[in-house]
Amino acid sequence: MTSPYVDGQGNITAAFAEEYHRVIAGDRGSKPLPPMRVQEGTVRWLVETYYRSKLFQTYSAATKNDKKSVLNRYCELVGNLPFKKMRKSDVEASQMKRSHTPGAADKLVKYLKALFNWAIKEGIATFNPAEGVTKIHKSDGFHSWSEIELDRFRTVYPLGTMARLAFELMLNLGVRRSDLVKLGWRNLIGERIEFVPQKGAGKYAQFLSLPVTAELNDALNAITHDKPTFLVTEYGKPFMSNGFGNKMRQWCDEAGLPECSSHGLRKASATILAEAGATEHQLMAIFGWSDSKMAQHYTKTAQSKRVIDAGFERRRSYVARRNVPLSAGREFSETIKGENDGKTMVESKSGGPGGTRTPNQAVMSRRL
Repeated sequence: MTSPYVDGQGNITAAFAEEYHRVIAGDRGSKPLPPMRVQEGTVRWLVETYYRSKLFQTYSAATKNDKKSVLNRYCELVGNLPFKKMRKSDVEASQMKRSHTPGAADKLVKYLKALFNWAIKEGIATFNPAEGVTKIHKSDGFHSWSEIELDRFRTVYPLGTMARLAFELMLNLGVRRSDLVKLGWRNLIGERIEFVPQKGAGKYAQFLSLPVTAELNDALNAITHDKPTFLVTEYGKPFMSNGFGNKMRQWCDEAGLPECSSHGLRKASATILAEAGATEHQLMAIFGWSDSKMAQHYTKTAQSKRVIDAGFERRRSYVARRNVPLSAGREFSETIKGENDGKTMVESKSGGPGGTRTPNQAVMSRRL
């Protein structure tokens, strides 16, 4: 490939590094950039080829749109640079440029890693410059609802309200909101809710059949509308995924639960099941996870709580056993004290008060 960024031996030039870090820093110079042309070997060419790949076509529409949004913005800055000359330090520079939004910065790294992994499998690239780049977003993710928060939401929104119906659907089924907004009477088969999750449907169609719990059954029986979907807007229309997320945000804020969210209900659902003893494979089947990584997180946390509780139960039993003799001794002493007008008589082998008298003491007693 002929380029001012590669010398005759195919090595990266100083102009490449200078140009890369200049555009990453947001300096486009005084001259306008030339019209974008997709040149083979550039980052944009790699991205466009990825979009046309068989793998990319297996992603859901939402995943495709999200990847395109992130990668297209990245290409606006470095799309004309040769992808084969990218190094780990270049990816880290792009990540740190977005450090003010750490979640977005880490997502870029994630999508670049997936892009180059695909390119390596296709024989287009020989290494992954995003490999080994660590996250900068240190967070446990969405807040998982506590028992107090669950009770508060139920108190504020009684059965028959749309907020309560959405709450019970998410908590009792553990579904993603992209699936939640599509669920309706056609999915109610006997006493089960059956559907194919949208996420991963293009790569692996995983059919889910979840039982209707008593709490969910009460919420479904309280529905008064005759629309196809369980959840509808105030205009009687089905929710869109993002629209429902905004509505749930409003419901939580009005209930005085600013840290709670729709995804947090999914986490609460997994926590409750794990603490009830659900196994990794059971959690994977219920929540539609393709690997055990997420399931292990919940089962290990639940197991840790059970181990801790068992340890403290042993401590409680030990303290109770240890205190029994001390308690009995105090009661005995107090009884003797009362019978002797406040004088506590303690046995002593030395012949002291209340003890066994020696022969000499007996003689002295008779003389007195």
